[in-house]
Amino acid sequence: MNLQIINNVDHKDLRVIQSVGPQFGDNIHACPAYTFEFRDLQADFPILLQESGDGGYIPIALMGFEKGENLFIKHDRWTATSKPAFMRKGPFLIGQHKADDEPVRLLSVDRDNPRVSESEGEPLFQPLGGRTDYLEQMADLLERIYEGAEQTTAFTQAMAELGLVESVTMDITLRDGSRNQLLGFYTLNEDAVRDLGAEQLGALAQAGHLMPLFMMLASLANFGRLITLKEQLVLDNA
Repeated sequence: MNLQIINNVDHKDLRVIQSVGPQFGDNIHACPAYTFEFRDLQADFPILLQESGDGGYIPIALMGFEKGENLFIKHDRWTATSKPAFMRKGPFLIGQHKADDEPVRLLSVDRDNPRVSESEGEPLFQPLGGRTDYLEQMADLLERIYEGAEQTTAFTQAMAELGLVESVTMDITLRDGSRNQLLGFYTLNEDAVRDLGAEQLGALAQAGHLMPLFMMLASLANFGRLITLKEQLVLDNA
């Protein structure tokens, strides 16, 4: 990774390719998801949890059953109606440095990212040096991700503290006899959610956790769609 703070001198000719494909790192079977986007993501993807390094959980949008498999890419097109913020942000990240002992967030770009180009894609700057609408949109998205990460952590902590998190294992046998296992993921126990009392539900609603909780449960219906896409992929490759 070659992370650089964006400026209109060093990066005046920089562009970001918008095409879809494995050559741009899109062939991932899961990516982080944030509670602010659960409403959109639940229309396409199962939203699950994975253990994080600090003993907590990270929500993820599931796009395939094995590493390197994204079932929502077909003929270099994105076929889902929504797209996770983690994938939409492309090569951009938020960098930090201290000014007067206060942390300052700065928009950064990974120059080694395969989407970064000087010949094709969306430009970052206008001819006179001003930011393009595209760069402004990316800056807004990164800010939402930065702020959403804290809310998402609070959400997963609340789910764990209420005992709603349970491991999930899926063993899927396709029509051609091939098997796919889904291991290492967690979901919310619907029965445990149903048993929550009024006080607990009220506290979740006040904290803004109730909507993402129900969106996460609703997203599990997408497993059927994911299996159908996997079946189609097997037929196409037969």
